[in-house]
Amino acid sequence: MKSWSLFPRRSIHAKLLAFMLIAAIIPLITLGSMAYWKSSMVVREQFSKSGEYIATQLQIQIDNYLSQMRYMAYDINTYVSDPTLVVMREEQPKTYTGFLEQKNFERYLGAHRNLDTKGIFIVTPSGYFFGENVINGQDLLREWWWKGLPAKLDEERWIGFYTPRHYVGFQDEAELRNQEKVLGLVVPVLSGYGVLKDSRILIEMKAGKLFQLFSQLEEDMSAHVTITAKNGELIYQTAGTFVQQESDVVWNKPLESNNWMIQVRLPYEQMNRSAEVMQSFFIAALILSAVLALLLAYLFSRRITDKIKRLQETMRLVGTGELQTRAVVDTEDELGRLGVSFNQMVRRIQTLIAEVSRNEQLKKEAELRAVHYQINPHLLFNTLNSIQWKARLSGANEIGNMLYHLIKVLEGNLDITQELVPLEKELKTVEHFLQIQELRYGPVFQFEQTGVEACRRYLIPRMTLQPLLENIFFHAFEDGHGTIRISVSEKEGLVTLLLQDDGSGIVPERLAKLLDPDLERSSKRGLGVYNVDQKFKLHFRMEHGMKISSVRGEGTTIQITWPKREEIPDEHQGNDCG
Repeated sequence: MKSWSLFPRRSIHAKLLAFMLIAAIIPLITLGSMAYWKSSMVVREQFSKSGEYIATQLQIQIDNYLSQMRYMAYDINTYVSDPTLVVMREEQPKTYTGFLEQKNFERYLGAHRNLDTKGIFIVTPSGYFFGENVINGQDLLREWWWKGLPAKLDEERWIGFYTPRHYVGFQDEAELRNQEKVLGLVVPVLSGYGVLKDSRILIEMKAGKLFQLFSQLEEDMSAHVTITAKNGELIYQTAGTFVQQESDVVWNKPLESNNWMIQVRLPYEQMNRSAEVMQSFFIAALILSAVLALLLAYLFSRRITDKIKRLQETMRLVGTGELQTRAVVDTEDELGRLGVSFNQMVRRIQTLIAEVSRNEQLKKEAELRAVHYQINPHLLFNTLNSIQWKARLSGANEIGNMLYHLIKVLEGNLDITQELVPLEKELKTVEHFLQIQELRYGPVFQFEQTGVEACRRYLIPRMTLQPLLENIFFHAFEDGHGTIRISVSEKEGLVTLLLQDDGSGIVPERLAKLLDPDLERSSKRGLGVYNVDQKFKLHFRMEHGMKISSVRGEGTTIQITWPKREEIPDEHQGNDCG
């Protein structure tokens, strides 16, 4: 596939490394992105709520200040408007009674002070003031905001934030930066007589707490604060240049006490800065995790591929013929089980090679014996024919017939041109052998055969039945008396031949040794039966061959099974044995 071209095709280590890295990185990126998106959204929301909270606190604090100042002015005006309570006939008291009245009045003004109050004064048109003696009246008249007041003040005037220069102790402009700012309110006195006529009430509140809130917004959040009056007059503005953007986060907080408007403008980039910091940490964590995943994937895949390489090297050595080599099995996983299976396969190969070598050796021995049997066969046949004809000419017909059947049996035995012959031909040889036995013992035995006609073309190793019948006459029957049955059948591609006799049977000890391949044999004891079995195994594989069962005194049954083969297939005749 085309996509596989991205990975090395001949390196399992590289493939495992790539797949394990992808399997680790994809969930990490997905979960990390979701966590970053969710956390940044929460941070922005919290940042926005924090900014709005501070702006609201600023609004409440300023409203509180302004309400207090307006209430003080109202209370003082109410007091001085009552002529029965306040009778200030002159600015500088000339009598003790006048001095007491002025002190009592100033105590009354001082009673309105609180911790946030800077000063409460009533200033006459001449610049004389009533109140705590902490200011200089002439310096007050020179204040820029005081000079900006109309000569006939008919309503309250909010001065805004300023640095008071009229207090005693103010030295020069150098102290201006360190001087605490105040919030000022000027209200005309409502009394229309005495020295208080056309006077003004000056209330100044310390603005330190308000500037702390400004600083919190301006420095901590980089916000821009603007306070404007209803007529557009600028009351307060954050120092420095600020370029407004459409993306800015803006909170507008109107004041109820004097229609001022507080605007807090926060750049979107500032609100997004926390998210950017989180993004930087997320990228760093992603890179660190990727490196860690790469390292772990490399170590894990290397451990797997090392085992595969060792197994591959073991297979290579076995392939070159070093069959004693075994795979190292140190785990119980799939690779460990593969190593166990490989070792079992090598052991089976060794066993099979040994078996094949043994079979080849047996074949060579059989070929040597066949060559030995070929030595001068014509001399033997010609001699037997001469004896046969000499017997007939002498009138010994029975001896002549025995020699005739003997010659037929020897012809079947010495015809090595065919190792596999049709069953029909093998049975012909058996019939000649039985004729010899009948001439020897007389008609004292029975021979029966069933299923032979249908299976006559199936191939069988040459000279395999005659030695078995020879054993029956020499070991099972007494003087040739008995019954011999041969039945042949075919099923599922296998031919089964049963050879039964009702002779004396075989003792169990001898029966157990007949087919034992490890038993050393001689030419006189058990060699014929064993050789017949080996012929079937050599021609048709080791799982085929003979099975012998015998009951002492009741007879012996030999079952031979081998695959069905035909020398000349005949399409016009059925192959079933019935």
